[in-house]
Amino acid sequence: MERTDVIISLAAVLALVVPGKLLKNAPFWFIVVVAAASYPVDRELLSALESAAGAGSTWAAHVFTVSTGLMFAALGWQAVRWFRSFRAARTGRPAAHCQEIDT
Repeated sequence: MERTDVIISLAAVLALVVPGKLLKNAPFWFIVVVAAASYPVDRELLSALESAAGAGSTWAAHVFTVSTGLMFAALGWQAVRWFRSFRAARTGRPAAHCQEIDT
């Protein structure tokens, strides 16, 4: 196994473990759309890694592409959650449990 394959394998393990918890509540369509949209970036990152460390195997290329797609999806989901909470805070909506009910 070459050095590039080992690096890609370690990155893949981290990329599968970390987003697992972050993407637990994310909709499946969001993960698919962001992973598909990040495919050109994944290919550029892989070609840069292979040019720096030498050519890797085919399975390592697929694993790297899937794992970086998941990482981009996890980062995108965290950005969406932050944006939603920021918008809710700016509108100043009171929480539902703090409202008084008129009878």
